[in-house]
Amino acid sequence: MRAYLKIGLFFLHKKITIVGKENIPKDGPILFIANHQNALIDAILIPTTTKREIHFLTRASAFTTNLISKFLKSLNMIPVYRIRDGFNTIEKNVSVFEQCFDILKNEGAVEIFAEGAHHLKRQIMPLKKGFARIILGTLQKYPHLNIQIVPIGINYDSHLNFPSSVSIHYGQPILANNFVNTENPDLRFTAIINEVTIALKNLTLHIKDDANYDETISKLNSANVDFTNPIEAAELLQNINSISETKPTKSSVNWFFPIHLITKLNSILPLLIWLYLKSKISDIVFTNTYRFALILTVFPLFYIIQTLIIYYFYNSYYALIYLGISILLGIISTKTMSINKE
Repeated sequence: MRAYLKIGLFFLHKKITIVGKENIPKDGPILFIANHQNALIDAILIPTTTKREIHFLTRASAFTTNLISKFLKSLNMIPVYRIRDGFNTIEKNVSVFEQCFDILKNEGAVEIFAEGAHHLKRQIMPLKKGFARIILGTLQKYPHLNIQIVPIGINYDSHLNFPSSVSIHYGQPILANNFVNTENPDLRFTAIINEVTIALKNLTLHIKDDANYDETISKLNSANVDFTNPIEAAELLQNINSISETKPTKSSVNWFFPIHLITKLNSILPLLIWLYLKSKISDIVFTNTYRFALILTVFPLFYIIQTLIIYYFYNSYYALIYLGISILLGIISTKTMSINKE
């Protein structure tokens, strides 16, 4: 499943860059804590770019049916309940936390999006206390453990457009034991929340000026910022007042356009299905999640059916040639198409 998901991510993104992979401890209990700007795609990028087997907390509303619930749990997803899921469901988190305690006791890894909800803003939202409660509960139950927090900055050049590029920046591990007093705990968890917040802000672009957020984004785009490089983007942000908004320069000719057109014609039915589904998405943060689901299912199924049709009317030689050309067209289009930044 990991290999199949990696193939899907390859066709979803123009470029995937991994930075700081050496910062991931090879063993011992870990909490991976990342920013959250692209729904399910964020959750999948982490376990597919590290060799550690990861369990990750997922909002309970995603577990809509028994079949979906079994499938998500088979991918190491653990449902976590929020007040919006119903006040009476919150007590179910007790067993969820116990499950996390045991995973960490067995030197496993848990992935948490501590902001508590996904969003499209290029900033770190105030972190929730859930990850700190898991650390406290684990250390109170298993005081011999050393729990490492690995902060992660996930940076997209575009959250909604295709094909976006993304960078995953793994930060230096933080020893959680240094920030949690199990005997006399600070239940506001000020120290550990501040430490992780600072780490995340160093790994992704953090625009703290909400009042001028749109203007700031516009200026950064005028300066041709690379959002997947948080260090370069942060330097531009520090000098934002010296950047004047200019009209975007006329885009250069993409000589691969004929190939893009052929690829679209060859994928006309899946693209029509995508256009229909896209109009039904109520939360636009899920745009790439739905797109990814189609890349994993509808697109390959459509190519296989067309391959079988060619095989039926001709022979396996022509069928395999068609399938190979379809895959090659998909790769060329994904890696050469241009997008508009948000």
